[in-house]
This record gives sequence, C-alpha cells and structure tokens, in this order.
Amino acid sequence: MDLSAFLELLQQQNELHQITATVSCDLELAALSRLEFSKPGGGKALLFSQLQNTDISGVTNLFGSQKRLLNILRCKSTNQLAARFKSALLQVPVRLGSKREIVCASQSELSLVHKIKLTDLPAIRSWPGEKGRYLTLALTVTADPEGGAINLGLYRAEIVADNKIALNFAPKSGAGRHLQAASKLGKNLPVALFLGGDPAYLYSAAAPLPAEYSEFDFSAAAFGTENRFVSCYSQNLVVPVTAELVIEGYIDPSQRCQEGPFGNHTGQYVSRKDCPLLQVTAIAKKSEPILPITVVGPPPSENVNLGKANEILVGEMLKIDYPQIIDLQMPLETIFHGVSLISVRHPEQNANRELIDALWHNSPLKQARLLVLLDEDIELGDRSQCWWRCINLLNGSKIYQDRGRIAIDATGVDLKSLVREDRHTKELLKNRMREYNF
Repeated sequence: MDLSAFLELLQQQNELHQITATVSCDLELAALSRLEFSKPGGGKALLFSQLQNTDISGVTNLFGSQKRLLNILRCKSTNQLAARFKSALLQVPVRLGSKREIVCASQSELSLVHKIKLTDLPAIRSWPGEKGRYLTLALTVTADPEGGAINLGLYRAEIVADNKIALNFAPKSGAGRHLQAASKLGKNLPVALFLGGDPAYLYSAAAPLPAEYSEFDFSAAAFGTENRFVSCYSQNLVVPVTAELVIEGYIDPSQRCQEGPFGNHTGQYVSRKDCPLLQVTAIAKKSEPILPITVVGPPPSENVNLGKANEILVGEMLKIDYPQIIDLQMPLETIFHGVSLISVRHPEQNANRELIDALWHNSPLKQARLLVLLDEDIELGDRSQCWWRCINLLNGSKIYQDRGRIAIDATGVDLKSLVREDRHTKELLKNRMREYNF
C-alpha cells in the first residue's frame, strides 16, 4: 500500500478532509492540524493541495485517531495488533543485507529533479520559537559500512540551506552506530531520506525494536508491507519504490551543525549544537508527490497514537522475556518517557527488585523515568485504582532510584485481606432491582 492508496481508503471512510485554500507552511499549517487532532476522536486527516511557495501537496494527522492508525497497520483491533506483534517478534530477526542482495525495481518509478532545492519543499515551522523549517516525517535509510545491514529510522530533519539538512539522530540509534562505523573507517556515510511510501513504515521506523531486528523485515512480518526497492541515483543505497520523494546525500563524520530550537513533546524548545549535517547530492520525486507531515508538541498530539502502539509492542516484548509480567500500560502524558504501570504475578521474595534491575539494564524500558509494579488484581486501565494501590502500599524500602530513574514496587498485598463485595449479596441485589424500583 502506498500513500495515495491509503488516502483513497480514508476518503472512502470519510476520514479525509481536503483543504484547497492556500495555506502557509509557516505556523498556519501546524495550527490548523492542532485544531483538527484536538477534536474528540482525533478529527480527520488533512490534505493540503495549495501550500504556499511550493507545488508539492502535504497531508497531516495521518495517525491522529486509533482507527486510522489501525488502518495503517492493517489491524481491526488492538488485540489483533498485539497478536501480530507477538508473531513478528518470535520470528528469527534477520537484518536486510547489502544493496546488492536486494531485488530492485526500475528507477523510472521516481524522476531525478535537477533544479529543485530543499527550500522548495513543504517543510514546516510548527511553533513561534522555532527558527528553521522541518521535514517531520522523513524516513532515514543508512547502511552499515562494514556489513551492509540496512537501518530505517525516523529523525527530525531541519533544512538549514538549499542543499543541507541538520539530521538529528542519537549516537546510539541505528544511524548513529553507522556514522560511528564510517568515522572509524575514515569514510562519509551515505544517507537517503524518503517521504511517503507505505504508511506502515512510519511506525516501524519509530518502533523500539531490538538492534538486531530489521525495520523493513519487521514491517513485512507484522503488517504485510511489500518491500520492493529502487536504487538511489547518487548514493549506494535503496529506498522503497512507493516513496513520494527521495533526498540523497552523505554525512561527513567530522562535520556538525546547530539544530533547533524545535518545539517537542515535552512542551519545551530543544536544540542541539553537534547535530550531524547531511550534504544533499540528489533529489528524486514522483510527478505529483504528496508528503506526509506531523506536528510535534505537547499533548494532545497525533504522535501519541504511535506511542500507544509502542505500548502494545513493548508489552509483548516484555512478556516474552519476563513471563511474570501480565500487562503494561503507559499514562498518555508520559508515554514518550517510558513511564509504565506493570502488573506482575505474585512474586517470590526479592524477585521484583531483580525484575526492575533487569528492565533498567536491558529492555525497551531502560530509559524509563518511572516504573510502578502492581499486583495482578489491579486493572491497569483504571488509573484511580493504580494510584490508590500505589500510595497505600508505599514503602520506603521498596522505592528504588538509579541515575535519575525511579521505580516503586507496590505489590505484596494479601489478596485474602482485601475489602470486597459479598458475592451472594451482589446476586441478591441483582435479583431484586425491580422491587427497589430502580
């Protein structure tokens, strides 16, 4: 499924609103999108056909509702999504090999454009404190310079010149590891950014997968994406043939630049002084491309739905590695910091401390700022129950801290001592409701 096919599906489901009026990429588009995804149910996806100072269309709020996200991931329910995740995770993880090992389609699917500049693209400024414009859903393809294994990542990309991009990826990310390997070899790192393609790639690129998992292979296993590729024009890389636009270039490991300020999900502006600098060598696009765009910022935000999908994925990963875990949920406002409520089976003595150490040492929750462990009788979806139990069982000896992270073990309640309704009395009330005149 490419982006156009997905937009046709949304049109059929009355989930797409087309805006033909001229809209500026400077603050206006972002403000309109925030109004839409702040509506009950997340509003509709917005297709902008007349963006100012560009002849390229843009679409926002693609995953602003759970329904649209499930459509992107080819699932009818969150239970089906969990089952898909579990099945994909249990398959043998195989990284895609080098470019030479991948069957590529014809380059005629994408046209090389010689005159287009980065500043001609519908990059956006979302918040008044931002100085530059961003491509917020540009997917990044890099390859290990030593082994050829391909990584797919989703990093913010600020346009800093006609042919330069500040590409903000962390040193420990897939692209970060590839850049370090290139630096040791004294080489530049080839990079390809693509926008559009199968929307499921947006989730797979951002998912907290183990390093040995291929994002492309995971996407195929979990969502049935068709991984067909086309060779880049100027770099030894491949990108999906369904891409709407491709930006090719390289990063010199010795070159860094100022990135930001950028208004992110913390509600604060962030900047980076040592951001990798992408030198653009070619741009290719389809004849009438539509670029996906997301508006980042404090909740409510459409990105939260990607985070909720991550909650399901992380839960399935942890259940495989730690069978004592029953369920995991992340409060909406804290989802991007790994804050988790975790229900566990009645543990043996000291088992929960060992579990917390394991989660902090080697799991998708190793950066989590707060972990709360709860007994299995607590329904994690009932937040008042969770916090009530947490506070009532608060014990200084079961509060753990490590490098700014906090964990609270609120388990250990004697289930026989719980105050509960009498089953027979509840049945009596049920049978006599008419007599009570309710």
